[in-house]
Amino acid sequence: MKIVQLKEFERIQEGLRSLTEEFIGEYPYYSTWIRKNEATFKDGTRVIYELNDDGETLGYMMIHFSTAKCAKINGIYVFPNCQKRGYAKEALLQVLEELKAQKYDYAYIQTRIHNKIVVHMFESLHFDVIGQNYHNIEKQSNWVAVYDLWHRRNFDEMFDLAEQLYPGFSKN
Repeated sequence: MKIVQLKEFERIQEGLRSLTEEFIGEYPYYSTWIRKNEATFKDGTRVIYELNDDGETLGYMMIHFSTAKCAKINGIYVFPNCQKRGYAKEALLQVLEELKAQKYDYAYIQTRIHNKIVVHMFESLHFDVIGQNYHNIEKQSNWVAVYDLWHRRNFDEMFDLAEQLYPGFSKN
């Protein structure tokens, strides 16, 4: 399995639809968000990766290059018929290596508080679950986790960046 950055805007839109489809019904603002942020996919501030195995699309991942120091992993979606095979974990490992090669310091990610499977995956990959943020539109809390690409363990810096990236962030 490998991750492939999508370049053609039609393919990017296809990836975005897959990443957000389950949320648009529950939280209609996602469709507005996609239109509002379209330019960030064209300028490379945000990218969509296809999770691909021998030409078969298994899912998608979105990365937001937030600052010179950190990137946000905004979503990973593995198609239901491909889940429970380790593809999300493998995709995360590949993107972490890519971010390190690009000299980023941190990779941030969040998930819903009730998503214990994803939190376990974060921990198995050595992400630090450092706090929570309350999502005002979705009216629920999320865990915020960070991966220190250089293993410097500068938690003050990690917390400061999390406060900039996630409105309503609070430390554990």
